[in-house]
Amino acid sequence: MKSFRRVIFWMHLTAGVLAGAVIFFMSITGVMLTYQRQIVGAAERGLVTEVVGPRLSADAIVEIAREYGESTRIEISSRDDAPIKILKGRDQILLHPVSGDLLLVGDTATEKFFHKTMGFHRWFALEGDARKTGRAITGAANLLFVFLVASGLFLWLTPSVRWVLVKSKMLFNMAPPTGKARDYNWHHVFSIWMLLPIFFMATTATVFYYPWANKVLFAAYGEKPQPGRGAPPTKVELPEFDVNSQPIVLEDRMQRAAAEYKGWKRISFPAETALNAPIYFSVDTGNGARYQDKYEAVIAPDGVLLSADRPSDRRTAGMRARIFVRYLHTGEIFGFVGQTLAGLGSIASLFLVWTGLALSYRRLIRPVIQKRRTTTLG
Repeated sequence: MKSFRRVIFWMHLTAGVLAGAVIFFMSITGVMLTYQRQIVGAAERGLVTEVVGPRLSADAIVEIAREYGESTRIEISSRDDAPIKILKGRDQILLHPVSGDLLLVGDTATEKFFHKTMGFHRWFALEGDARKTGRAITGAANLLFVFLVASGLFLWLTPSVRWVLVKSKMLFNMAPPTGKARDYNWHHVFSIWMLLPIFFMATTATVFYYPWANKVLFAAYGEKPQPGRGAPPTKVELPEFDVNSQPIVLEDRMQRAAAEYKGWKRISFPAETALNAPIYFSVDTGNGARYQDKYEAVIAPDGVLLSADRPSDRRTAGMRARIFVRYLHTGEIFGFVGQTLAGLGSIASLFLVWTGLALSYRRLIRPVIQKRRTTTLG
C-alpha cells in the first residue's frame, strides 16, 4: 500500500507542476467570471438614468425596432429600470424602457470585458489557428486537474483515518511553526472543503474540451451527440383555435403570457409578429441560465392560451443533461448559491496551486540549491 501511495504521490506532484501555472490562470479568470451575469445586468441598467411614466407597450417597441432594420427578437425585463433589448442574432440594441430612446448599440464595456476574460479562460484569448493551441493547452491542464482532484482525495484519506490526523487536515492551523507546515495545512484544508465544487467544475469542463467526453455524456442516455447547440426543441402541437376571431393587441397578449408565470424575469418574442397568428412568448422566471425556469406560452390572436410548457421538456434527455452540465460548470444551475460555490472553488484552486507548488519547490528545488551552496562553501 505504501509503494502504491508513493507512486500516486509522485504522479500527483508531477501533474501539479506541469499544469499548475495554467490551472492558476484559469482559476483567476474563473473568479472574475463568477457573477458575470449579475454584473452585466447592472451595467445595462446603469444606462437607464431616469424612469418616469408608463413603460412602452410591446406594440410600440415593435414599431421602434423596425426603424433599426431587420431584427430577430424583442426582450423585455420585469424590472422598470432595465433597458429593452432588440436582438439581431448575437448583436443587440438597448432602448430606454419609457421613452424608447437609443441607449446603446452593441455590448456595454462591462460585457466586452467579460467576453475578453472568457476568451482568456478558455484559450488565452488567442485568435485564428493559435486558438486551437490555446484550447488544447487549457483542455490538457483541466484533464490533469481532474486527476489531481482524484489522486489528491486518495492521498488525503491515506495512510490513516485517525481523527487526530483527519482533524489536522480539516481545520486551519492558526500558528504553524514553519512556512512548510502552513502550506501543508492550507493545501489539505482547501482541498477537502472545496472538493465537490472543484470536482464538478473540472469534470464538466472535459465535456467542452473533448468530443469523447461529450459522447460519453450522451451515450449514458443512449443517444448520439448533437452538433453545436443541439437541435431546437420539437414544435409544440397547438389545439385548434378560431382563426376568424378579432385579434387583440400585442401588449395584451404579452400580458396574458406573463400572467401565466408569476414572478417572471424576462419575456421575449419574435420581432416580426403577425397579430392574426399565434405568438410564441419565451418566459424566463430564473437567472437566465436555469433551463428548468424557462417556459414558452403560445397565445392565440384573441388572447386565448393555446400552450404553456417548458421547451426543455421537448428536448431529449441527453440534450437536457448537456445543458445541465454547461451551467453546472459555472454553478448557475443552482442559482446565486451555486455561483458563489463555484467562485469559492476557483479561489480554493488558487491556494491549492500556490501551496502545492511551494511544497514542490521545498521538496525538489531547495535541496539542490542548498547542496550546491554547501559544495561551494566546502
